[in-house]
This record gives sequence, C-alpha cells and structure tokens, in this order.
Amino acid sequence: MNAAPSSSHTSQLKTIVTLFVILRVTILLMYTPQGLLNAYTDFQHYYRVARLSDQGYLPFINSWSEYPPLQAYTSQTMYSFVRSFMPAGELTAPTYQFFARLLGFVMLIFEAGVLILIHRIATRTWDLDRADWLAWVYTALSVPLFYWNASQTSNFVFFTLLAVYWFITNKRTASAVSLAFGILIKLTPVFLIGSVTRFVWPAFKPITRYIIIVAVVFALALVPFVLLGGGSWTIASLASSGIRASWSTPWALIDGNWGVGDVGDVPTRTQLDLAYKVYGNPTVIPAVLGIIVFGLIFLWLFRRPIDQRNPQHFIWFTTLTLLLFHLWSKGWSPQWAMLIIPFILLSFPNQRGLGLVLIFTLLLFIEWPLADVMKWPPIIATAIIGRTALFIVIGVLLFRKIWPRDASLSTEAPRAAEDYIP
Repeated sequence: MNAAPSSSHTSQLKTIVTLFVILRVTILLMYTPQGLLNAYTDFQHYYRVARLSDQGYLPFINSWSEYPPLQAYTSQTMYSFVRSFMPAGELTAPTYQFFARLLGFVMLIFEAGVLILIHRIATRTWDLDRADWLAWVYTALSVPLFYWNASQTSNFVFFTLLAVYWFITNKRTASAVSLAFGILIKLTPVFLIGSVTRFVWPAFKPITRYIIIVAVVFALALVPFVLLGGGSWTIASLASSGIRASWSTPWALIDGNWGVGDVGDVPTRTQLDLAYKVYGNPTVIPAVLGIIVFGLIFLWLFRRPIDQRNPQHFIWFTTLTLLLFHLWSKGWSPQWAMLIIPFILLSFPNQRGLGLVLIFTLLLFIEWPLADVMKWPPIIATAIIGRTALFIVIGVLLFRKIWPRDASLSTEAPRAAEDYIP
C-alpha cells in the first residue's frame, strides 16, 4: 500500500515509550488494585484457574478452558514459574502478588508493543506529526492504563495490530501468522480476515493462501494437546465459547440475560460435561438469522468501490468491520475496548477521535464497575444501549470517510488535514 508523505522532524517515539514504560513499571511495583467500587481484576481468575495445576490439571489436556490455548498457557506458565520457588497460597498470599506482577510485566511488554505499533501504523497511514500525537494520547488514556494490569488483552491487541502493520507493508505471510497468534489468545481478531479479503480481492489465490496460513498455524498450536490425550478437552474448550449464553449486548437484553457471561466456577473446569453447560437463557433470535443479516450488511459494504492502495481506507474499513463484528457478537466484555480504542484513534487522529474515545470511556465506567456493583437493570441497559449507539455512530462516520457524498474515489483526496491537538 502507498505510504503517507514523510515528515521532516524527528520522531518523539523514544521519549514517549520511555515515559510510558516508567509510569507503568512504577504502578506495577508500588500499587495494588484498590477500586472505589470494585477491586477485582481478571488476574485473580487466572490465578485461581492456574492453581488447578497443583492437583495435576492442565488446560486442554485434562481440563477445559474458556480461553484459547495461548491465553490459558500464558497464565499457567507464569503460575508454574512462581510456584517453582514459592508455596501455594490464596489470593491474599504473597504468591498471588508475585504472580500478578509477573503477568503484569509480561502484559507491559505487549502493551509497549501496542504503543509502538500505533505510532508506526499512524506514520504510514497519516504522517509523523499525527503519529506522535496519537502516541501521546494513548499514553495518557485511562482505559489502557487500567486494563493492561487487569486482564490479558494487551497480547492479542499487539498481534492484531502487528498483523495490520505487516499487511499494509505488504508482508502478508507475516501478517497471517501474527493474526493466527492473536486468535490463539482471543478469537475476536478473526474479524481482520474480512478486511484483508476486501483489500486483496479479487485475487483469489492470495486470499486463500492468507486464510490457509492462519488456519494451519492455529491448528498446529492444538496438535500437542491432542497428542497428549487431550482431544476431548480441546474440543470442549473451543466449544465452551460458542455455546455460552449472551451477555452484555442488546441480544442479551432481548434474551433476558443480565449477567456478565458466566461459564461456571473454577472447579467445573475439571468436569468435561460442564464445558457444554449454558448458564443463562437461550437465544430468542436464532443465531443463523443474525449471521445472515450481518453477513448481508458486510457483503453490501464489501461490494462498494474502495481504494485498495490507500492505507487510510484500509484502516477505516478494518475499524468498520471490527465494529460490525461486535454489533453482531452475542457477548461483550469491557476489556475488549483495548482493541477498539487504537482503531478509533487510527481512524480519527484528531479531536473527533479523542472525543469518541472519551465518550467510550464514560460508557465503560458506567458498565464496569458501576453497573456491575449496583446490579440495577436500568443502568446495565443504559450502558449496553449507549455503547451500541456509539458503535453505530462511529460506523456511520467511517462509512462517510470511505464513501463521501458526491465524491469519486478516483478524484477524492484523503481528508488528512482535519484539526488535531498539536
């Protein structure tokens, strides 16, 4: 893809990354989560699940996991390392504190990578001035600062952005491998196949090759578990995500599910049949109907003319595809905002983008921890409907970016000169 014009001034990335890392290392070593409403983080859940290994249970081998293998074994590896020199203990024990900080440090490596990739993608898509500005903005945002040290999201966001960067720099094989690693952590990055296909279309062989590479890398990661006798546990693990009841989406409101996507307490991970248990009401609207409707919407977008050489169009279309994916999805967790925020900023590297992210931040706070603590249906519904409306608004803005009114793709210059905060 064509790169944006280069800038004459020197990049500020080194300074930004240095301050970014120092702030987070300070937090990692000197602070513990003490939320006003809820001090819970996903690290506690990872720790409790990893403790099953003290009884001889390992994910995908003789226990099931609601997470893909690379995410499950990131936590498991950290726990096994800590247990090699520290005794077993509950969440109040020093063992957990060491585990949480070690996992937080690993996530910090990925999070620093996310920052660098935002800068590099922005430099290629826009220009160096905007790349520096976006990096400063991302460094100061509260949502990435919190969820970096609360959940395993920085790793799959890193691999997704890496896949995007390698694609726009014409390294498609590397992009496909990176995407596979992202899917091995969280299934969400699969959405990127849609935008990659659109920007390679109608070259059928490169599209097929890209998809095959993603599928083969994903499958190869599962082979060791099958060879170790965990075939049924591997199938159950992959199935557990698909059969979950809806949660935290408009579909969940329709189904009457007000929870946060329960999959059972930790001890159930050792019981194969419980991987297929649904904790919640069944879907009111058939899943196949949702696939058809959103599939047709994507097909309509797919068939519209687009500048396949323009990285800005690729970023806009990819962000639009990501939002469409989440509007279709039956589930949502607040930490997934870690993937959406970089794409909003890359799509709108100006005051509009910052404003959208700040509105998103407010909605995330209402959703968690406020709604989670209050357990009051009206406020839960407000958060869900507000988030959905915001996604639709952003989607419309992106649509107008890609297909502006009364403008031809062959004559319309990319509108890169909107005001932004210098």
